[in-house]
Formats: sequence, C-alpha cells, structure tokens
Amino acid sequence: MCPMPLEISWARRARRLPEEVREEISRRLNTLQPHFPELTPQIKIGLTRIFEGFVFQSNRGSVKLKLEVRKEKNGAWRYPTYWTIAHEFMHLAQFNSHGIPGDERACDIFALARLPPRFIDESPTYLFVPPDARAIWRERDAELAHTLAEVAVRKFKDGEGSYASYWEDEFEHRYNAV
Repeated sequence: MCPMPLEISWARRARRLPEEVREEISRRLNTLQPHFPELTPQIKIGLTRIFEGFVFQSNRGSVKLKLEVRKEKNGAWRYPTYWTIAHEFMHLAQFNSHGIPGDERACDIFALARLPPRFIDESPTYLFVPPDARAIWRERDAELAHTLAEVAVRKFKDGEGSYASYWEDEFEHRYNAV
C-alpha cells in the first residue's frame, strides 16, 4: 500500500522559490517517504544556508525540515541530495520510534539500511568513509553501504554495541580491496 502524499507547507522564504523547484523538492520528499513510516504526514519546508539540511519536531508533533536549496552561478538549481533528505527523515524516525539510537552515526546506519541504493546518492554524513569514496561516490559504493548497514542493524538488534564501527571497518576494508 502506498502512503498518502505528504502535506507540505512552505515557510515564508521557501514560498519564494519557483514553482518547479518546489515541485522537485516535493517529488523527492514523497519518493523517500515510504521508507520512513514513522513520519507524520504534515511537514513544513524551510530554507537554510548554514547546513545541507536539519529537522526538528515540536512537542505537539509539528515538523519543520530546513534544506539548502539555491541557484548556482550558472543558473541551475542546487537541490538537496536524496541522502540529505533521508538522513533528516531518519532523525524524525529516531524521535518517533523506540529502538533506534539517537546519535548521528546511528542515523546514518539506519538510513543506509532502509534506503534502496539508488537513493544513496552521496557518502554517509557522519560515518567514516575513505576520502576517495567521499570525493567520488559510486553506485557500487552505495550498494556496499546499504548491504553493510543491513548487517550492522542486525548486529545492533542482537545487542552488539560496536555496530557502527563494524560498518566503518568493513566498508573501508572492502572499498580498499577493489
């Protein structure tokens, strides 16, 4: 069953974005939503120039996601990556779910495990990855990251506290072995 589309509202500055830019952001948000069933359907989108993205949820449950969206010098729009959006959605899952640790490395691991590799379009934000992988992130890197994250989540559920270090060590080892 496909979830209902998100009910997206726009903060003042974000409302000034061209309609086609807001449509692309909405498309990306709704594409990723099914992988995060903990999300409330209402979300307000704002803009930030300080971070690629950040999210917060009030005690009443209202959600605001701020994303870096800007026009480049060449006139093209720079959108947040799927990874950035997924990482921020994972923070909401951490807020709204039991059993998902609340730190940044856990956020990366659990998001990597949930996402199909095609949406892991840049390297994880807070996990160690070799500098070459961070500079040039390939489809096979995304597939490896996803597969190892699934194992790491199982290790976490089995009570192993070093699941994030496992992911980092294995990713580095396998990446360098190629």
